[in-house]
Amino acid sequence: MHIRTPRRYAAGRLFFAASVALAGTAILPAQSALAAGSTTYVDCSRSTAGAGTQSSPFNSIDQANGKTYGPGDTLAFASGTTCTGALAPKGSGTASEPITLTLYGTGVLPVLNGNGTADAVSLTNQDHWKVSHLKITNPAASLARRTGLRISATDGRAHTGFDIGNLVIDRVAGQTNKTGSTTEDYVQSGGVVTGATGTNSTLNEVHVHHNAISNTGGGGLKIRTGSMSNKGNGILVEHNTLKDVGGDGIIVSYANSPMIQYNNASGVGNGVYPFSGGNFAGIWVLGDHNPTIQKNAVYDTTRMSVADSQAFDCDWGNTGYCTIQYNYSRDNIGGFFLDCDGCGTIGGAKQIIRYNISENDCRMSSNSAGRSALHMYNNVLYCTDKKFNITLPDESVVENNIFVGTSDSRLPTKSGIQWYWNVFQGVPRPTSNGIAGDPRFVAPGTGGSSIHEVDGYKLKSASPAFGNGAVVTDNGGRDYWANPVSTTTKPNRGAYQGPGL
Repeated sequence: MHIRTPRRYAAGRLFFAASVALAGTAILPAQSALAAGSTTYVDCSRSTAGAGTQSSPFNSIDQANGKTYGPGDTLAFASGTTCTGALAPKGSGTASEPITLTLYGTGVLPVLNGNGTADAVSLTNQDHWKVSHLKITNPAASLARRTGLRISATDGRAHTGFDIGNLVIDRVAGQTNKTGSTTEDYVQSGGVVTGATGTNSTLNEVHVHHNAISNTGGGGLKIRTGSMSNKGNGILVEHNTLKDVGGDGIIVSYANSPMIQYNNASGVGNGVYPFSGGNFAGIWVLGDHNPTIQKNAVYDTTRMSVADSQAFDCDWGNTGYCTIQYNYSRDNIGGFFLDCDGCGTIGGAKQIIRYNISENDCRMSSNSAGRSALHMYNNVLYCTDKKFNITLPDESVVENNIFVGTSDSRLPTKSGIQWYWNVFQGVPRPTSNGIAGDPRFVAPGTGGSSIHEVDGYKLKSASPAFGNGAVVTDNGGRDYWANPVSTTTKPNRGAYQGPGL
């Protein structure tokens, strides 16, 4: 059974500026939460080195690195100050008493400036850390393998418990060229990069949330938690805002049932350190088992890579089901979706693409060579400014969708691709099955910059798409707007299952 139930549901729009403003006013967590351990204070504006107390704080990254922290401890940096160097604090917490890395005082976020080091902040072979309410930057005059925050497992053990939230990460001079001798440097560069190398090394219970990431060479969030044979567990990436990151927006790899939800990514591939070679995508998964990408917005990807630059991608090595649902994409030069199971180790995951809205993406790509199957239903693909460019896996079922396009578009008709109960406006029907005509959207082409700004794709009461689609077994139970979807009654065609407007 491939239905995934969201672990969290939170309304509210994701805007980059709002995320930064909210994070900038954070204060140290309540003292009751700190009672189990001690707090070490760091104020890099002080001229003399102190003892780490609030009245006599440490004044450097070196002092902070020189101490080993234990369960319940807090390492806190003074608001409104800047510390320069590579922060690599030692020690591990426990599940009930994690170590907290955060700020103290009020005002703007403290800045941790790596100043061109490999990693501005790093945790290696450690457990149970909560990192929050900091600004991390790592600029340099030239590009290299470089991150804002790196979490690594290298010792052949399972490491657990990482809560990474409410960070502002800006200007990380990571490698932006994913070709030739710099490929691995690119893979290891970004705003937040996690990795598990060596036999049996894994990262587990990784929660990356409510971060604002921009101008990071190599990409935004690269969450690798294991290997093909030994995957990480408990991976949740949500409510992050990515803007103008110079590479992949979000990639989660080698994880069991990871959830990627409520993220907002715009201008992927651009920024101070723009993407410069190879391929990238907005949000994608690789080597996972049963990954889910849902309720995200990816838009304004204007930089074309060699072949990709899509909003969403089920890449190679995924097994079980790769589910892309309830997402919104707009104006991505590479298109809406990439099937790339044929791009590396074959996983053969069945790809479920349902209840998404794609506006002016106009492209879908497949490089599976018959290795994966696609079930694509109840989506809206709207493209009136250029013709559709769509390729699909050899085994595909495409039903209950609404396509609005141009008369010179041609949808694929090769053997193995089955079209049922779709609506086609402008674009010629690929088979005799389906309705040719205006679906009667409320206000098509008016999508905004979040998943909550697409009400123009609801249906008017005179729509020919009402109540005449195919019943889909195991259909997820809801539409894009959370209207219920029956398992016995014929649904509407398209992403909207509510009443006519």
